[in-house]
Formats: sequence, C-alpha cells, structure tokens
Amino acid sequence: MSASNTRLNTALPQTSSQGRSEPIARPASIENTTTGMRDSQSQRTTRRAKSKPQPRKRAYGNSGSTNHLQEPRKRPFTRSLAAANRAQQCAPPEPEPVPHIPAPTSFDKPESQSVISESAPQTPMDASPPIEEAQDIKNKLGEQRRAALYDLHKLHTVDSFDLKDLYKDTVSERRIDAFLAKSTLYDLERQVWVDIPKKTEDSANLTSLYLGVIKTIIDELGHSKGTREVVDARDTEFPHLDDRTQSSKPSIAIKATGPSFSLPDGGRVIGFSNVASVFDVKRDVEVCEDDVDQLAVYNRQLFFHQLNRVFSRALLFTETRVRLVHCDRSGGYKTTWLNIHNDPRTFIRLVLGLSSPRESALGLDTSVQWTVRNGVKVAGTIATLDTSGKKVKHQLMMGVPYFVKHSVRGSGTVCWIAKDKAGKRILIKDAWRTDAQVPEYTFLERAKGLAGVAEILAAEDDRAQTKTLRTGTFDFALPDFYNRTMCRVTMECYGSPLHQFTSQRQALAAIRDAIKGHWNLLKAGILHRDVSIDNILLGEPGAPVGRRGALIDLDMATLTGGRPTAPELTEVQAGTYLYQSVSILRNGGDEEDLIRIAHDYLDDLESFFWVLCHLLHGYEGVGQPVPDSRLLSRFENPDAFDAAASKQFYLTLEGPTRRRVPLFWSEASVALGDSFCDYIFERTEAKLQARWRSNNSVRPTLLQGIYHQVHYHYHDIIGLFDAALEKLDRLGEAPRLARPAPLPSSPPANFFPGTPSNGAHKRKSDEDHDATTAKRLHRSPSSTS
Repeated sequence: MSASNTRLNTALPQTSSQGRSEPIARPASIENTTTGMRDSQSQRTTRRAKSKPQPRKRAYGNSGSTNHLQEPRKRPFTRSLAAANRAQQCAPPEPEPVPHIPAPTSFDKPESQSVISESAPQTPMDASPPIEEAQDIKNKLGEQRRAALYDLHKLHTVDSFDLKDLYKDTVSERRIDAFLAKSTLYDLERQVWVDIPKKTEDSANLTSLYLGVIKTIIDELGHSKGTREVVDARDTEFPHLDDRTQSSKPSIAIKATGPSFSLPDGGRVIGFSNVASVFDVKRDVEVCEDDVDQLAVYNRQLFFHQLNRVFSRALLFTETRVRLVHCDRSGGYKTTWLNIHNDPRTFIRLVLGLSSPRESALGLDTSVQWTVRNGVKVAGTIATLDTSGKKVKHQLMMGVPYFVKHSVRGSGTVCWIAKDKAGKRILIKDAWRTDAQVPEYTFLERAKGLAGVAEILAAEDDRAQTKTLRTGTFDFALPDFYNRTMCRVTMECYGSPLHQFTSQRQALAAIRDAIKGHWNLLKAGILHRDVSIDNILLGEPGAPVGRRGALIDLDMATLTGGRPTAPELTEVQAGTYLYQSVSILRNGGDEEDLIRIAHDYLDDLESFFWVLCHLLHGYEGVGQPVPDSRLLSRFENPDAFDAAASKQFYLTLEGPTRRRVPLFWSEASVALGDSFCDYIFERTEAKLQARWRSNNSVRPTLLQGIYHQVHYHYHDIIGLFDAALEKLDRLGEAPRLARPAPLPSSPPANFFPGTPSNGAHKRKSDEDHDATTAKRLHRSPSSTS
C-alpha cells in the first residue's frame, strides 16, 4: 500500500470496563482520515516552523550557553528500572534541621568492643577525626537521609504510648516483673536502669553500657538459643545495596542466624543481610531529628538485603529515652520519645521484639524460607496457592537472577524464579497495590493466551495489608497514606530481563514481540502504562515469532473500555522518567498553555523507543553497561520538565545517528533507532499541537485524527523492527567502523519542547533519510505476525 493510498480505519474492539467504580466517558465520534506512514523531512521542518506560540518559559542558565539544561547527576552503573528509580530518589538538598539543644555533633571513633562488659574502655575525648573528615561524614549521612525520605515520603509522628501495645506476646508481664525484681540492672525503688546514667559526657561509654543491658535482657528473656547476638557495630561498615559508594555504621546490631539470613558479600562477618535489627545510641544533649531519620536509612537497607521483608523497625536510645522508626510499603512513621526508666517493661519488650527468634515478629515473610549452610543460602522454598486454591510449595532456583524494585514505598516488586512439581520453571511475583488499583491478576486473566504477554497460572491475594502494621493512633486519613495489599502471582517463566540480552538480534526481536504483545493487550481493552527495560523479558531459546519477548508487570495497567487511552486523567503518572513519554513528563499541570491529557497507547509506544535508546546508548557490548551515560542521566532528570526538554531535544535535533552510539551496535540497529526516532517525533509533534490551549475548539478532532490510525502505528513500528531483523540476518551484527566524531550539538538559545523552530537545525541523518522515506513495507496491518 503506498503512502498516498487511503487506509481503512479499523476501530478497537469495544470491551466493557471491569473493576472500576468510576464512570468512563467515551470520546466523541471521530472522522475518517487518510495519512501516509510519515511526512517527508521537509514537511516535518515546515510543521515545526508553524508550531503554536511558545508556552511559559523556564530558565536554563545563560542564554545561548551549551549547558542550557540542568547538569545531570552521575548515572548509576546498573542499567535497569531499579537504577532509574534510584536516580530519582535523590531529593533536592534541604536545610539541615536545627538540633533540639544546640551542641556540636560528636564524631568520636571509639575502640571496637570485642567483649561486652560493664567496665568497657572509654574513648579519649581528643579522638575526633579532622574537621574535613567530620564534614564529609555529615554530608554523606545527609545524602542518605534525603534518599530514604524521598523514597518513604514524610515519616509521620505517632504517640509513644502506642509502643506499649507492641510485642505483647513476646514475653509475659509475670516474667518481666520477675526479671526486674531479681536483676541488678534495674532499681525498682528509684525506677532507674542502674547501668544507664541519666546524664553522661561520654557517648562511647553510653553505647557500651547499652550493649551490656541489651545482651542481658536477650540472654535471660529472649529464648533465642544462640540465634541472636548483640554486636558493637560502631566500627563496622554496613555497605548499601542500591548505592555501593554508601555505607552505614549503626551503634548496635542484632546479628541473626536462621532461614532468612545469610553472610554479607565480600567475606564480611556482619552486614544488613544477617541482622534482625539495628539500634543507634546518642546523648540527650546532642540528639536531633536527623538522628531519628537516620533509622529510616537502616530500615530501607534491611528491605533491600532481605527480600522477604514485610516491615522493618529500628530504635534510637539516649540516656533516658527511646524512639522507634517503622517502615513498610506505605512509607513509615516514627514515635515520640518514651522514657525507658519510667517504663522499663516497654523497653524490655521493644528489645525482645526487635531481636525475636520468630522471624514473623521481625517483619519477615516466613512463606519464603532458605536452607543456610555456613552462612550461605544453598536452597529455598516459596509457598503459595495453586490454580485450585490449595497450598503448594515450590523450590526456589538459587543463583538465578530475579527482579527486585529498589524502593520501599510503592509496589515493592520482587520476582522469584522457582520450579513446580513437574520441574518446569515458573515466575512468582510479589507486589503491593493500593486500594484504588485493580489487581494485576485480573488483567492477566483477561490477557490469557495473548502472544507477547506474560501468562498467569495462579494468584494469591490479600497476603498482608500495610494498615494492619500501623499503630493504634496512626491517622489513616493522612493525604499521603495509601493502604497497600500484597498479592503473589504465579506465571509462566520466560527468559531474563531485556538488559541481559546475548545478541543484538535477540534484543530487537524481544522488543518487537513485546510491542506486538502491547497491541494485543490494547485490543483486549488493557493499556499497560509502565513500559520499561525490566518489564520486557527475553523469550526462551528457539521461541517462535511473537513469543521471543514478553511484556510483564501490569501493576499500572488500566481498562480502556475499547478506547486507545486511559479512561481518566490521574494525578500520579505511571512509569519511570527514563522511559516516560514527553507528553506524560509535561503533564504536570504547571504549563499554562498546555492542556493535560490522559495516558494513551502512543505514550507507551514512545516508551518502547526510550527502551531501545537505553540499549543503544547504555550498552557497549553484551553484559557491558556504559559506566556513565550523560544522555541517559538527562533523560531521568528528577525534574520532569527538564527530562522532557532533554528528550524533546533528542527527538528533534539528535537521534541515534547524531548522538554517539557505541560501535558495538551494528548499522542495522542504529538505523532502526533513527527510523523509530523519526516516527515518534512526528506523533509527539502531532499530540503537542492537539494539546495547545488555543486549539481547544478543535482538540477532539485533532486527537481523534491521531487515534484513528492506532493499528497503522503498531503496524508501521513493527515493520521497522522486521526490516532491521531482516538486515541483521543478511549482514550480521558486525560492529560499525569508527568515524569522525560529529560536531557537538548545541540547541538554539530559545529551545524548548514544542517551541517554534525555523527548521535550520536538522539532524545529521535527515538528508540521508529524505531519500529513503519512500521505501515502505507493502503489507497490511493484519499481515503482521
């Protein structure tokens, strides 16, 4: 079919909405339109020149400067959705909170305590590190807290009275009273812990005294049978999993052995992977709110290192008081101060609860258990429900990579690889959804049998809810609290995530079939809304066309009712900045001249393009991520507006040909990226035209004109991938030859996504591409596999 032929407009099948209580309004009727696969490059330039007036401007620095965009942060080494999330977890710097009582912060480095005793050696007062080192420590701790609080959001404060109700089943009142009566640690008459002074000038000695008291409580009341050990952790580095440049030094750690704990990597004796909980100790005169928030840093790392965590808790002690910080998938909370001398029973229960030999009391999901030998997990099982609703236990496949979402507040997705009774590999996914979300398994049930989409086998819902983990006085009406429910879904297992591709052909074929799977979902009335590099799995070796890649993770999906868009506009946009479309990034509502519109299938198709860009710019070989891609860093800029500006600039003036792509990628792969870029650019510009407020009267017509071509959009893009795969089959995957570096691209001083352009800034590939735009696949949409 030639570009000038009139196309038969095929509407999406009308599917009823399920699982939504809100009414869904259908768009007005749309007019039939005729269009070619793409305009010529000269037409594209002319259209840009006729763009609508420039929206409200944002300052990017000196006019005409090459660093017109916000300077990106150094991109993490790992190239994955988790890395993109981590990059977004760096909140803007905040002023340091003022301590309750102004006092210089002590950075004493006490001697390591190998033996706990009441007469522990004291640290000399002049043992503080140099001023520069102290400031560096302070800066690192501040960075850790900002990342943790960006993830968890605000830690709301609850009354410490709620602590009295925690861990009541850990030990009876009678045994606590007997302990207090006979122990020399507590003076019942004066109501004081004898070994913990109410005021001290030596924080190191205070920690040593707490070590002795906590050890005695656990030894006499804990029933841990040697599985819990109180450790002085002040001189021990606890490396962070999401950022290897960071580490923590809690004051006290409860070292643990058991089915959920293993020795840390690197031959360390103790780390976040083998502790039940951690405590900090500070003096009353120097403690401040930052010290409380630091506990959230520890809790967050416990989630990352112990994948079966449901919640985590940590304590902060002073000479007289204690505070608790709790974290779960809805965020966290912190308590007010509780006097440990006036309420010794609550103090004892807190210590026993956070060192309990019962893993469920620690916040661990005991349906996931490992066999541990010499501190190493050698085997494991995961229990769930089968298709008939009966309990079944699957063997975990050890050493097989699985997906982990490195954030606490949110879905907390963990994917396990296991074997069923027949020995077949299966994928088991744990995730937490909000009450407003439709359960993912309802979408998967609807998508059963569709090629290119994960196939569901069974589901176990309502395994836990975060609202049941909160204290009695917690205010559930807070605007940023969303109850989350844990669901476990069992699916057919496919290959590894896309970024673990073993050849260019495998990667491109996987994206191609995932796009076809997305099309199949849309025709079934489901819009995915969270396309990313880790939500595309490689097919099994030898998989046929259509099953060489599979789209997973429908947590953010929505029922469309047969339309090409989401049924409503949501305040919280789904997806990760690195993969989000320009339209979604500019949907924040702070641009006066742009109308906000709902997420549509074009946003997801654009996300597939950014996934391809991630591969082209983020990998210089199989299993070889680019250590630092400034381009990708700009795409995932934490400021959505700036991220959109970078992406629009790339679409308009750069693309894979102009922007440096590692030589590993063949001419066929780079040409695919460039053609895909041109195609996405045209649709991005068309949607922008429809969003101008001045086009309000014709907006429905403009959008309907775009959406009327939905099947042809999928057909054209899949055709681009088929052509590239055919070229790879003919010419192979040989790396490109080195060429002179292109001139650095410098945007015009007035560049802005959607700003009118005079057409003078054409990408380097434009001239070459003009001669080939007429070469089009002569196939009908229905012929695409």
